[in-house]
Amino acid sequence: MTSPKLPFNHLSVQSVRNRLTVEALSIQELLQACLQRISCREAKVQAWTYLDIDRAKKRADEWDQALTQHRRQCLEAYPLLGIPIAVKDIFATLGLPTEWGMEIYHDRYFDYEAAVVSNLKAAGAIVLGKTVTTALATATAGPTTNPHNRAHTPGGSSSGSAAAVADGMVPLAIGSQTMGSVVRPAAYCGVFGFKPSFGLISRYGMMPVSQALDHVGLFARSLDDIQRLFSVLAKSDLRDPDCQFTQRTVLAGNSIGHGNRPIRLGLVKTPYWEQAEDIVQTRVVQAAEVLGQADIIVDLVTLPAEFDRAWYIVQTLCAYGLYQDHGALLTASSIPCPPLLERWLKRGRSISNSAYQEACQWRARYRQLLTSIFTQYDAVLTPSTTGPAPLGLDNTGSPIFCGLWTLCGVPALNLPIGYTADGLPLGCQLVGARYCDRHLLNIAEQCWQILKKVFGDIQIPVGPE
Repeated sequence: MTSPKLPFNHLSVQSVRNRLTVEALSIQELLQACLQRISCREAKVQAWTYLDIDRAKKRADEWDQALTQHRRQCLEAYPLLGIPIAVKDIFATLGLPTEWGMEIYHDRYFDYEAAVVSNLKAAGAIVLGKTVTTALATATAGPTTNPHNRAHTPGGSSSGSAAAVADGMVPLAIGSQTMGSVVRPAAYCGVFGFKPSFGLISRYGMMPVSQALDHVGLFARSLDDIQRLFSVLAKSDLRDPDCQFTQRTVLAGNSIGHGNRPIRLGLVKTPYWEQAEDIVQTRVVQAAEVLGQADIIVDLVTLPAEFDRAWYIVQTLCAYGLYQDHGALLTASSIPCPPLLERWLKRGRSISNSAYQEACQWRARYRQLLTSIFTQYDAVLTPSTTGPAPLGLDNTGSPIFCGLWTLCGVPALNLPIGYTADGLPLGCQLVGARYCDRHLLNIAEQCWQILKKVFGDIQIPVGPE
């Protein structure tokens, strides 16, 4: 067997499938490469709350046996055949504990599993384990470190999922975003992080924070892998009241294209531009210039003044929803509540139903206002974060550049745009029109091919420190 240029755990899903097709790789070899990387790096990165190694090995053996007998049929039927994947520890998973980042839920098992977990298994993926999240995916960081520099945060709340993919432990991971918990850690860790349109991926079996804001999110080291994972998970599900759509809705984005005309992007600095560090402002503008030199039209677009209120609306919806589902923690004297989480819960308790309804009306207004922008532009280019990953593990960073797009339920993707002089990743967001997820991902692929020539490709940290 000819040795691949890359270690097996570095391969994309398509590269794995290419090797499986010609019998140049087994599922067990792929799994062992991931496990070896975890064994080498987990003590430093601490991305996982639980690893299901024995069951993963058994499943890998089963897939290898199936491939021996029906290789072509298996590869055609299972788009994620044998791919090890990490799942954020807010998704119910049969046979694995689901602890929501809270010590009070330690070693808790559910008798059902989340829709995304079922869909992953049905696509042939191997759920390798559960990854670290902040407390209730909201506050109080876990132990996970940034793979590029352990003194810095990986971001939150999908800390472990972003770090596991960035470190080469798994090719793919599942996270969630209520404000900025996919795009931000993806930017800090230097990978692709995709938050699809609101309602396109079922949240059944996912711990709720805010029904108005919660999204399932995806992490990968290639955009093709993001596309594949999205295709597996974008399914209507009556168990999630916001995930009831016809397949026509999901496919609609495929028909939207720029034809022979140039791609048009709107550079949106948002009302929070001054909160971005100089390195972020410089790099995002530079990215816009690089794309402009490649015949992509990039215009500076200013949001209407109504958007100045957006961050307050995001926080209102988040706090209200958090209290509705988890407010009992405030009155349970025997249950310790982390201080930051307690502040969020108390804020939610103070929000009236009428204030919540008003916030929902603002959300609808913002969606309407964005429509005119997306009739002129294929996507919006905007910062992912205020800066590179902050020093220390307690501060998981600000989601202020992500919250608006989460609020409006539009698809948003972190694109890596190089590194600081100290080796910390930087990212920018591409944001698309609601339900035009496919179009956004297609635009992103074209932009990425241009940007990586200037800023460099994704880097996996080398070896143990």
